[in-house]
Amino acid sequence: MEVLRQIVDVKNHKLNILLPKDFSAKKVEVIILSVEEPKISSKLKNSERFASGISKDTAEKLHKHLNEVRNEWDRDIY
Repeated sequence: MEVLRQIVDVKNHKLNILLPKDFSAKKVEVIILSVEEPKISSKLKNSERFASGISKDTAEKLHKHLNEVRNEWDRDIY
């Protein structure tokens, strides 16, 4: 049994399959499977990916809290 695998483009609901000259089969079975195109993922920065992830109010509270925590690092603990 000879096997030939090709991925071809469908144009106007038609396929054109070109067989090699040494392909000698007189009768063939054609099975059509769709090919999933790979998704192209754009490389976004985290700031772009998570933009508008939290509200401005929540962001301001978080920013204030982080500044308070950072100020804790500067105080004497002994």
